[in-house]
Order: sequence, then structure tokens, then C-alpha cells
Amino acid sequence: MTPSPIETEARTATDATPLRHKRSRLLTRFRRSQDGATAVEFAFIAFPFLILLAAIIETALMFWTSQVLEEAVSQASRRLLTGEAATRYTGNAAANTIAFRNDVCAAAPGLVDCSKLVVDVRTYSSFANAKTGVDGSNPISAGGLNTTGFGYNQQPQPQQIVVVRAVLEYSLYFTQWSASLANIGSGRRGIVASTTFRSEPFNAPAT
Repeated sequence: MTPSPIETEARTATDATPLRHKRSRLLTRFRRSQDGATAVEFAFIAFPFLILLAAIIETALMFWTSQVLEEAVSQASRRLLTGEAATRYTGNAAANTIAFRNDVCAAAPGLVDCSKLVVDVRTYSSFANAKTGVDGSNPISAGGLNTTGFGYNQQPQPQQIVVVRAVLEYSLYFTQWSASLANIGSGRRGIVASTTFRSEPFNAPAT
């Protein structure tokens, strides 16, 4: 017996229903599937995150080195403050410069490359003169490092104004991502530590 058109249509609709349900379930599973989503999301943020992390580490190391150098200069300068320098640094200007630089380096082991450290010791009659002298011999200018004339220039006398500076040519680690920190050329930053004080009224050794 040949089925009527109505029965054929009903049977076709009934057979199609499971297929529609199957497709619907597949689409639902596709929408809900998040396999690999984390990896894809991390791929988008990984590079900016690494740049930020490198910049943070670079800045922290630079400031740490700066603080260590400041403390080392302060410790080494105490000999100039108390007059001990007159009996410790008894050579010529070149020898005294090396000796004082070594004392600064000894107080800052590990972080400060002594071969890239330049020290400067100068005395003045007043703080105003000291300011003028320091302003006129800025080691970092015009995007470069200039330490011409730096050294252990004068032996501090009692109650003189003493200016001590240490200039470190610091090499940046992440040069491509830390360009904004460089101030004396590509991949390099000049770090300056200084202290100014009036020496104590110690008894100067007889000359």
C-alpha cells in the first residue's frame, strides 16, 4: 500500500528531528569548548608582559646599584671628613685617585665595576664656590660622559668644604627594552653618587 503524501511528510519530519538535535548539540559543544583558550590568550599578552617584566628588573637593578654606590661613597668619604685621609692617601694625585677609588669599590662589592668607576675629590672655601665648581664640571652632558679633570685633586684641610663624586658607567642588561634609561649612549647610563660636607677641625699633619 502506497503511503499518502501526508504520511510521507510526517515520516520525513520525524527522521530529520534527530539530525537537527545532533547538529544543535555539536554547535553547543563547539560554543562551550575552551580547549587551548588560555594558550591563545597568553600568546597575546606574553610579549608585552615580558617587556614590562624586563623593564621592572632593569630599573630595580639600576636603582639598587645607585644606592649601593651612594653608600660606598659616603663610607669612603668619612676618612676625608675626619682627617684620616691625610695619612692614608700620601702619594701623588694619580696614586691617591686609585687608592680612593679602590676604597669606594671595596665598600660596594659585586655591583660596581671598578674599571668603569671614576672618582673626584675637590675642596672649596665655601658652599657657594662648591656649587659653582660642581655645576661647571657636570660629568653627564649632551648625551655623553665627560670626566676630564676628575681625580683626587686636593687633600682636604681642616674645616674645608669637600665635594666627593663617583661616576659609574653602568651597562644596561636589556638594551632594546630599556632605551629610555640610557643617558650616555646606547645601552649605557651614567650613575653619579656625590656627597658634600665641611671637614672636621682635625690637626693637619706637618708638611
